[in-house]
Order: sequence, then C-alpha cells, then structure tokens
Amino acid sequence: MRILYLTNKPIFPIVDGGCKAMHQFLKCLIQCDYTIEHICFSTHKHSFDFENYPKSILDKIPTSNFDIDTKIKAIPALKSLINRKSYVVSRFNSGEFHVKLDTLLSIGDFTHIILESLFLAPYIETFRKSSKAKIILRTHNVEHKIWRQLALNTNNPFKKFYFNRLSEDLKKYEIQKLKTVDLIATITEEDFTAFEELGITSPKTIIPIAIDLSENKVDYSVTNLFFIGSMNWKPNIEAVDWLVNEILPAVKIVYPKIELHLAGSYMEKQFPTSENKGIINHSFVNDSHKFMQNNGLLISPIRSGSGVRVKLLEAMALGVPIVTTKIGAVGIKHNNAVYLAETTAEFVSQIIELIKFQEKRRELGEKARNFIEENNSVRSISNYLNDRISEL
Repeated sequence: MRILYLTNKPIFPIVDGGCKAMHQFLKCLIQCDYTIEHICFSTHKHSFDFENYPKSILDKIPTSNFDIDTKIKAIPALKSLINRKSYVVSRFNSGEFHVKLDTLLSIGDFTHIILESLFLAPYIETFRKSSKAKIILRTHNVEHKIWRQLALNTNNPFKKFYFNRLSEDLKKYEIQKLKTVDLIATITEEDFTAFEELGITSPKTIIPIAIDLSENKVDYSVTNLFFIGSMNWKPNIEAVDWLVNEILPAVKIVYPKIELHLAGSYMEKQFPTSENKGIINHSFVNDSHKFMQNNGLLISPIRSGSGVRVKLLEAMALGVPIVTTKIGAVGIKHNNAVYLAETTAEFVSQIIELIKFQEKRRELGEKARNFIEENNSVRSISNYLNDRISEL
C-alpha cells in the first residue's frame, strides 16, 4: 500500500500532545510496513525544519512541507462570522496547496490518503478529483465541542457569543466534511459516539494512541504538584488558571511549602515563576519524561476540549500518580488508575490524600502503568490499524 500522510503541522519537534499523537501514529504506520510519503504544513506557530526530524524517519519516508499563513486576521475573521463560514478551518485552505496536491496526486499513485485532523478537510475535493485513493480522516477531537465548552466556561458576554458562533459554524462544517470520507478514525470511544449521534454515516473506527513503555523511575517520595502542556491551547490555559488561582492556594492552607511546577511551550508568558505563590516555571522542557518522573503529582484540571490527552497517557506509562477531571480522562478506560475530581474541593481532597500517603502514590502510579501496558502498545494498535486500512 502507498500512503500519503498529511499533517496540519510538523510532527517534530514534539512540542505538544498533538505532535506526540502524530508521532505515535506514524510509528504504527511504519510498523505496518507501508510505503509512506509525508507532507506537513509549516506555520508561524509550528515551523518546519529538516533538522528537527530524526534521520531514522527521513531515511524511510520522503518528507516535505508547505508554508501557510494561519495567523488570525480581524477582517477575514469578521467576514467569516457574518457569512457563517468556519474561520477556524478556512485559515488552512490554500489555493497554492490545492495546485501542489493536484500535481502530486497525478503522479503519486497513492492507495490511501490519511488526513491528520479536520483542518485538512478543505482539500478533500481535490483528492476526489485527482485520485482514486481512499481517504481516512483521523480526528483528535470533536472540534466544535471545544468551542462550545469554552463558551460555557466564560462569563464574558462577547466571548460567549463569539465562541458559540464559532462552535455552530464549525459543527455544520464538521458534519458536512466527515460525511465525505471513506473512514473516520477517532482516538476515543466518546468521539466515535458523538459522530454517530450527529448522524455521520461514514465508516468509523477507534484507533487509540500508541504509547511506548520506558523504565519506571518515578520518585514517589516527591509530593509537589505539576502540570505539563502547551499554552497555545485554550483548554490548557483554562486548566492552569484554575490550578494556580484556586486549587494550589487551597492545598497550601494544609501544606504551605508545597510547590507547583509548570512546563510547556509558551508557559513563561502565561504563568511566570512566583516564589510567594510556590510556582516554579520550567518553560519548555526537552525531556518531558524526566520532568514528570521527578515532580510529584500530575494535576490536570481540564474543563473543555475533547479527545484524549497524550501527556496524561505518557504520564500513566511512566507510573505517575494523576488527578484529573472526567473531561481530562476522556477516551481512557482507566479502571481507577487515575483519581477524578470535578470541583476545587474534590481536587484538594484527592491531592491531600496523595501527599499524605506515599504508598497511595505508588499504588496509583503502578496501576496506571499496568493499564497502558495492557491497552496501548505500538504492536497491538499497529495490527488493528493494518486490519482497518486493508478492509477499505
């Protein structure tokens, strides 16, 4: 089989959960022994550089990029709002890239085209016109739900109106485009069900994120709190804001010396280090596994978004004890391998229990690691992926 794999941003460097999910999916494609060609968009937020791609990938897979301007511009955004078109997606629609694809598809003889996210859906018509390849759309989220949840979680009336409008327009577009592909590959059962309920009849399957297991070196003697995630994603910003301004102060009433360690892209601008508050900002860390192994409890109070949190899966694979929300644990049938909380009081209660008892920290972490080993290995997911692609 000959696969064209398109991503809305470079996979490398791995700066966020989306990049990690794409990297793990690419590992599964390679495991299936397909012939693969990879094209990614290069944007102002995520620029492409061959130096960032491992040689082991470049030696196996022809890789190229396309520069596209996805910066938010006031006038186009306003026009989209008035015309009820999804500005969230239209920023990724380039006439030049349509031409490039048309040329590539005329000589490429691809059997399958895999699109990484709804943001590449504007090119489906070009694929249909220029190729007989089967189109697979891999969805990380039910995109319109993210904006709806953001609307619910804001008290600003203008933002509430704007987010709701973005959600409505994106929902219409999402339903329309997902009906035109040959296979929808969701990451979670929740997203699979959501698309079913929207009346989308295209064939669907669930392909969880594959996670590598590494040696468990978690220091269970550490009782600090941490969060790791990119601050260019609104659900993460919202979560850390809750953690910094409500959860941490309440925990410090009982444990005044507790520290909160923050790491992730753009983190230093949003939540700077504050000795008085007990906040240590590490900004972007090159070794996220080492950071998670050495900084205690992962506290992830996610209140919006859909799709699985890759960093949470990675932390589970390492054996890190975790407290998150139901939304934060979406797509993970964790069998009580993470603690769940929905209010500040519940978070504080769970955190204090874990701080107090080292054995509970170890027990929770080991349970999480065992879950990943049983459910998310690269080999098992690669085999399932190959079966689904072969059926098309």
